[in-house]
Amino acid sequence: MGHQAQVYPHNDLLNLAYYHKGVVEKKEAESNSEAIGLDCMSCLIALAFSVEAIANFVGFKSIAEWNERASYKEKMAVLGKNLGFEFDPSTEPYSTLQILKTIRDQMAHGKPIVTKAEISDREALRHAMASPWDEHLTPEFAKTAFIQVKLFETMLLELAKIPLMDTLTSGSVVWVET
Repeated sequence: MGHQAQVYPHNDLLNLAYYHKGVVEKKEAESNSEAIGLDCMSCLIALAFSVEAIANFVGFKSIAEWNERASYKEKMAVLGKNLGFEFDPSTEPYSTLQILKTIRDQMAHGKPIVTKAEISDREALRHAMASPWDEHLTPEFAKTAFIQVKLFETMLLELAKIPLMDTLTSGSVVWVET
């Protein structure tokens, strides 16, 4: 008896993002801001990774010559051409996806930032020490980004005519007659 397994990482990444979004929402409900920025960061990282995993999944399922090693921009262009949409970073959900891609690149390819400034108070010091992605480490952005990624996923699946059941990681038994 043989087995067949289908592992689709976009599900795991979206589940990870959903988990961290839930942590953020719980902390918000409890007025607990301890490390909430880190929870938002985890959510955004998972979302950024999930966007490319969703693109790879839909490309794999719907485009014969899909190249998962192509650049992000190339993948979005190929998906758009084949499925009938334009990746326009001035409109949603694409503007949020572009922010997530920028955040992902800034974190993944993190470079030291050295600044020199006259610091007169704690707020000025905090501003001088800010990372490029800090402005997006808010519960509001994390929740909005989650919604936009899910809208993108739904749109791609509908355009590619991929049923939701066909997106799930699964395994099955394959009977082999001997």
